[in-house]
Amino acid sequence: MTEKSNEHSVWHDDLRLEINKRLTLNLLIQGAAAHTFMSASHLVRRELEQIHSGLTHLYDQFAIAGQLNYSIGDIAVLYGRPNRWWGWSSKPQKPFENHLLLATRGNLLAREEVRHLRTEGRQKGVSGIPVLSWIQLLRLTLKLVRLEDGHAGLLQDLAVRAVSTIWDLPEERLDATMTRNVAFGNLMPTTGIKAKIARQTAVGYGGVELRGDQFIVVARAWFFPLLIHELVKGTMELICLRGLSSLDDSTYQAVISEADRIEYEPWLLQAGPAMWRRLLSVVPRSVPLSRTIMMIAQLDPMSLEELMLQVLDDPQQATRRLDQLTSQ
Repeated sequence: MTEKSNEHSVWHDDLRLEINKRLTLNLLIQGAAAHTFMSASHLVRRELEQIHSGLTHLYDQFAIAGQLNYSIGDIAVLYGRPNRWWGWSSKPQKPFENHLLLATRGNLLAREEVRHLRTEGRQKGVSGIPVLSWIQLLRLTLKLVRLEDGHAGLLQDLAVRAVSTIWDLPEERLDATMTRNVAFGNLMPTTGIKAKIARQTAVGYGGVELRGDQFIVVARAWFFPLLIHELVKGTMELICLRGLSSLDDSTYQAVISEADRIEYEPWLLQAGPAMWRRLLSVVPRSVPLSRTIMMIAQLDPMSLEELMLQVLDDPQQATRRLDQLTSQ
């Protein structure tokens, strides 16, 4: 092998590692958003109940049913699970073949999330049966359309307040809008039928925009719980930015174009919440969560992979590792 081909192989390997790191961070980003939007409405419960009695409970049901739709609903039928053949195969989906965490644990995390959602659903009156759950989601959606009508301004403010409280981020750095026109910014080109369907059926977008000299979290969504979901996604994206800051422009673009594909989101939303809950169980309580996530995002790809596997396989070791990391 020539020196030039050796250099290309090293560059390719390094790029693969950075893509894997970004996929892991995306798993945490999606997991944090899905986990938070199932409970954050309780932070502003009093105001929601003033809009309509029982609205908080309705949001709980909508969040659980919506998340179940990724796991056992029409989205699961279209996209499958992190493993091929709707999770029945031992082989991971092609994008995760070289990603140790998702290739070996993605399907297990997705199944753990289904069990969690069904447990939560039984307490809130949400069906965990395929088809019935999807029908219930449609009914809840129609009900939200009616009850939220005329309250968008207040609900936007409440979503900002809730996420600001959770992440200790100034409200002026959160831009939230309830709208049916959710797309914003420079959207990545879609390739393939699944990507095109995901783009056309999107009911929310969240991200970060540079305005002047400051990054602002931007969220656009149809409904209040989805707006919280997208605000958290954007907030996590903001926190994780430093994890990509060392990449040159060409590498950054190559990483993002591969790891941030919209058609990967259903798989990450299936496995991410369980991964996020596992991580929350080992993070130090004396350190702001945002600082812990920022430190995690700055790990090199192999160290990040090792830490995430420890979170799943050796929580005590992961706790010690995070204590060391956040004390630096």
